[in-house]
Amino acid sequence: MKSFNVVIIGGGPAGLTTAISARSTYPDKSIALIRREKTVLIPCGIPYVLASLNTVEDNILPDGPIHNNNVELIVDNVVGRRDNVLLLESGEEIKFDRVVLAAGSKPFIPPIDGIDKEGVYFIKKDMEYLRNLKEKVKESKKIVVIGGGFIALEVTDELLKLKKKVTVIEKLPNLLPLVMDNEFGDMAISILKDMGADIYVDTVVEKITGEGRVDGVVLTNGKKIDADIVIVSTGYTPNLELAEKMGLAYNENQGIIVDEYLMTSEDGIFAVGDCAAKRSCFTGDYSKIMLASTAMAQGRLVGSNLFKIKVMKVFNGTLGTFSTKIGNVSFGVSGLTESQAKKLGMDYVVGTNETVDKHPGKLPGASKVYTKLIFSRYSHILLGVQVKGGDSIGELVNMYSVIIQNRMTDMEIDTLQIGTHPLLTPSPIAYPAINAAANAILKWYKEKP
Repeated sequence: MKSFNVVIIGGGPAGLTTAISARSTYPDKSIALIRREKTVLIPCGIPYVLASLNTVEDNILPDGPIHNNNVELIVDNVVGRRDNVLLLESGEEIKFDRVVLAAGSKPFIPPIDGIDKEGVYFIKKDMEYLRNLKEKVKESKKIVVIGGGFIALEVTDELLKLKKKVTVIEKLPNLLPLVMDNEFGDMAISILKDMGADIYVDTVVEKITGEGRVDGVVLTNGKKIDADIVIVSTGYTPNLELAEKMGLAYNENQGIIVDEYLMTSEDGIFAVGDCAAKRSCFTGDYSKIMLASTAMAQGRLVGSNLFKIKVMKVFNGTLGTFSTKIGNVSFGVSGLTESQAKKLGMDYVVGTNETVDKHPGKLPGASKVYTKLIFSRYSHILLGVQVKGGDSIGELVNMYSVIIQNRMTDMEIDTLQIGTHPLLTPSPIAYPAINAAANAILKWYKEKP
């Protein structure tokens, strides 16, 4: 029987980051990483295997960091536990001192009649499955995408690059409904329609039709839409099978219950990433956000604190920082949207700004940037941001994420000292973070009695 000080179950970003963090913090400990897959994919890159990447193999998460950090890789499936021994599908047994579950998530399967028909696909983290999907996409002319979140729209964007006839169906009243305000969803609809997609929002798929194999979908209003294949992207649910077998506490919808140091209901067993229940850093309520960036932050914390608390900063909850690109337009969000703040009963002020990401704006490649900031009215701290623009949005939203996590106020943002360059940033006179904060400050003063 093999024995390790640390065993990590799961080879995605959360598991890999935990292994690297554990090795750097505990150089003398023996560490193993167990995963079912011989080869692991980069989760965020999966939509892009359909068109932008030539092959699914172009989206592989390399094993170099595992081997370079003296972590033993075991390709097997953990099927149970007996005290401090893991039972593997192969019959092998592994003894451990500490275990970290990084079991990930699986696609949510909505209760639609016909969802099990041939020709219905999900966005799975499975190489062979995605190879088959890529081939079917090539053969298809008409494709229906069910779902209107980031991944669904990234898939749609890829399909449109292949000149497919794409129909997007979202049951909520707008695209990006859970992560951005309506004006940004409207922008996404406009972009996709200009690219040739048909968009249905506030619309439910009643059934998927076809004799054995898909030939279309029927909406609740009776409309039939023809399709050669249907791609379902309606979110993910945590993988909890192993947690159940190991006797750990979990919430069926949210994930494995963990404390602020990400330890489970049993000492010495931790959970990170999509399989772990997460709470909002604003309200403390459960959060369904599943992000590689969140998973990696958790992995770094757990890897440092496996045997004793070496990093005192606890994981303060999920912020939710996203970015994506639809056509030539990028979208980003961090923290609370206006609709979320309103639903929570918060008293807030909105600041907006529109500028260009180079100066002068006639420089080649310049893009308009629209910024919306949400501030707490009385504490003046930044609660959330939404941005739309060019490729600069990806790092701009990361800057906002740092500002939110550090609880900076509108006046602190207004007096930020920044670096700018004509080819790289907006003008210092019209810098979006500062000017949107100034816009909120003016509103605050105007609204004071």
